[in-house]
Amino acid sequence: MDRFEAMRAYVYVVDSGSYTKAAQQLSLHKATVSQQIQQLERLLGARLLTRTTRFVTPTPEGLDYHRHACAILQQLDDAESRLRQGASAPAGPLRVNVPVALGHRVFVPEVRGFLERHPKVSLELSCSDRAVDLVQEGVDCAVRGGELADSSLVARRVGDLRFVLCAAPRYIDERGLPETPQDLARHQQIGFVLASSGKLRPVRLLQAGAAVDVGVPARFVTTDSAAALSAGLDGLGLVVLAEFVAAHHLASGALVRVLPRWHSPSLPLHLVTTSRHKRMARVQVFMDWARGLMLWRLGSHIEGT
Repeated sequence: MDRFEAMRAYVYVVDSGSYTKAAQQLSLHKATVSQQIQQLERLLGARLLTRTTRFVTPTPEGLDYHRHACAILQQLDDAESRLRQGASAPAGPLRVNVPVALGHRVFVPEVRGFLERHPKVSLELSCSDRAVDLVQEGVDCAVRGGELADSSLVARRVGDLRFVLCAAPRYIDERGLPETPQDLARHQQIGFVLASSGKLRPVRLLQAGAAVDVGVPARFVTTDSAAALSAGLDGLGLVVLAEFVAAHHLASGALVRVLPRWHSPSLPLHLVTTSRHKRMARVQVFMDWARGLMLWRLGSHIEGT
């Protein structure tokens, strides 16, 4: 048994949650991967995985071994990469996923500078408001909003993104301007479905440590932040937008801030990658560049940096 290859197969099985998917990623037969894991368990004298008909999950001992195995394999990959390349210059394809608004307003306008700085890197940028599975979809790095439920990801915090409740003058003219949070129940909102939960984002307002949750009816619901902005500008209802998205429209008068003495909860913003990718030169330089870019372009719209 090649211990390093068995260790690598184990890491892929844990990360993907499947023997079949791990075998596909490693270009091996499923039986080979299964045999490698069995040999590894015999060598260690411990059960690493719990198997059911649908899922494969690590045991407590398996989780601890996975953490050490990732570190060992990363050191091995780094050493081999340095020997092969003679340098750690970033090179190769890079797949990145970011939320729609960040992609259109922050990343795309500046991507030329990143590619010119790293001419051996090619970048595939996908823009989506859903939380992609980095391992399943072969994504090297992503920007995530909200608390991170997946503890296997390596995260780098950017800060907390501020949000604002607003509406178009057309909507205010038709329905009136709310004066208290309780007034919101008589209005309608543009509902936004959170990718993390699949549920409608609640309308929550904060003031001096007090929090108020208001049930605001929604006749139009979307999973796309760009669609929510368009519907808000068209006067379809109250809308909660990232402050950096709303700022231009608030300044121009196309949107009006609602209940300005109250504020919406901020959203933690992270750059995430998998443990296998965190030290790849191209991933490292992208994460450094992306964090600096977001802090620069979003500026006062991020707190806690």
